[in-house]
Order: sequence, then structure tokens, then C-alpha cells
Amino acid sequence: MYDLMSLVKRHTLKFLRDKTAVFFSFLSIIILLALYFLFIGRQYTSDLQGVSDELKIFISVGVIMGGVLVINTVSLSLGVMGNVITDLEYKKLDAFLVTPIKRYKIILSYYLTSILVTSILTLVMWVLTILYVGIFSGYWYSFATIMKVSGLLIFFTFISATLMIFLTTLLKSVNAFGTLSGVLGTLIGFISGIYMPLFVLGKSMSFVASAVPFTHMTILLKNVMLAEPYAELPIQMVQEIEIFYGTLEIGIFGQEVNMIWIMLGSLILGFVLLYFSYRNMSKKMGK
Repeated sequence: MYDLMSLVKRHTLKFLRDKTAVFFSFLSIIILLALYFLFIGRQYTSDLQGVSDELKIFISVGVIMGGVLVINTVSLSLGVMGNVITDLEYKKLDAFLVTPIKRYKIILSYYLTSILVTSILTLVMWVLTILYVGIFSGYWYSFATIMKVSGLLIFFTFISATLMIFLTTLLKSVNAFGTLSGVLGTLIGFISGIYMPLFVLGKSMSFVASAVPFTHMTILLKNVMLAEPYAELPIQMVQEIEIFYGTLEIGIFGQEVNMIWIMLGSLILGFVLLYFSYRNMSKKMGK
């Protein structure tokens, strides 16, 4: 256990000390926040007539951060997994392989680091979101909502990390990893209806988005974060804006599927991808 924790510590410090890697891990988040607060965010509250400015902030933050926090679990987990690519390309893994540390612990250490670092930094962003809403709107999320969102973020981190880990094990160079990091966050943002509501992109895009776990993760997180603001609005108004805010469940390929089953399927997919990731890493390290 000590050798595993030592490796996790090593990978964590390596990532945090690389300021460029940390910056690019947050780049898609920075771009998304800039787009929301400068342009897109105004659309979410411009049609709310008779609603106080404070409540508008409460609502818009729920919509915005519901997507940002999901993207955060993707970009950060991918950024941390950059350790694998650099260690492979610069032959640093060879130093681990000649030690008594078992091979599965070396591979597991990268997985644990990605999930641990991503969970902590995402929860920090959630805490900042809570403080922002409380300070600028006067509304504070209830303890139940805080715990629900925190639990979902940890769960989402596992799903996102396993997907990013699998993709990383398919890459062979730092250049390929950089290209993937540059486009993946933006691509997921559009496909999952995070940058703009899916109904704006058309039925065909909604059909494609329904097969992406991040779409359902975003919908579920938005619903939890908007439950309290919705309680402050008339039911008729809530029904009118749910489609625009992207909080309606869309099922899979046009078929109604309960969100619980979708999340369960995503969890199973995560474990399957972890297995294939382990096999890919074992081949790269040499049996």
C-alpha cells in the first residue's frame, strides 16, 4: 500500500508542478465560462419577466455550472492522465518496472491519481460556486443539495476519468495527446448540449447526444442545482423554460429510459473501460 500511495503522490505532484498542463486542463473551462458570462448566460434569464435579479443569478448559475462542472471532470481527468503519455514517451516507466513494485500497482496509481485530483479540484470549484451564489444573489444552496451535487460530482468523476483513461491508453505520443486535449472539451461541450441547448442544434444532434453519457450527466446535475430556484417560480413558467434550459430527460435514441438506468449503464461502461485500459497499458509496458 505504501508503494502505491508513493506513486500516487508522485503523479499528483508532477501534474500540479507542471503549470502549463494545469492551465490547459482548465482551458476549456475558462473558455466556457467566458462564453457564458459574456454572451450565452444572458439568454437564460432575458425572458424571465417579473423575476428579481437575485433569483436570475441563482437560476443562471445553476444552468451554467451544471455544464461547467461536468466538463471539469472531463478536462481535468484527461490532463492528469498526461502523466502516462510523458512517462511512456520519455521512458520514465522503465525506472518503475525494474523496482519490486508490482505492475498492476503502477497502472492503478495513474488511475487513482486521475480520479483523486479531479474529484478534489472539481469539489473546490463547487464550493466556489456555492459561495458565489450566496454572496451575489443572497440565496444559499441547502445542505441536502450541496451533498447531492457533491456525491454526483464524485460519481461523474469516476465515469469521466475512466473514459479519458481509456482514450489516453490508445495514444502513443505527447503531440497526439495535446491534439486530443485541445479539441475534446469543446467537442463534448457542443455534443452534450452544454454550450447551447440541444433543441437549438436540431433533432439529429439530440439523437446523437442521447448516446453520450455527459449529456445525461449534465441534465441530471442541472436538475439538482435548479430544483431550489424552480421552487421560487410559478409551475407554468418552469414548464415553459425547462426545454430551453436543457433540463428535460431525453432518453436514448428517442426511447424513454429512466435516468437511474442510464447512470447504471454508464457505471458499468466505466468498469469495462477500466479493464480494457489496463490491458492496453500492460501491452505498452511490455508483458
